[in-house]
Amino acid sequence: MCQDETPHNTILGVFETEAEASSLADEVQDRFPNGVIYFSWVVGTSYDEGTRYST
Repeated sequence: MCQDETPHNTILGVFETEAEASSLADEVQDRFPNGVIYFSWVVGTSYDEGTRYST
């Protein structure tokens, strides 16, 4: 989960499940005027400009 207040989108946490991320997002979203965002990412996957994602 990240916050969107700074250019660096500071990471607020990394969670095992979407439910855990959602729960904390609900709890802290009022602290950040632009809110917070969370998404899923497969561990071991990295960004590659050619294919977008690689394992």
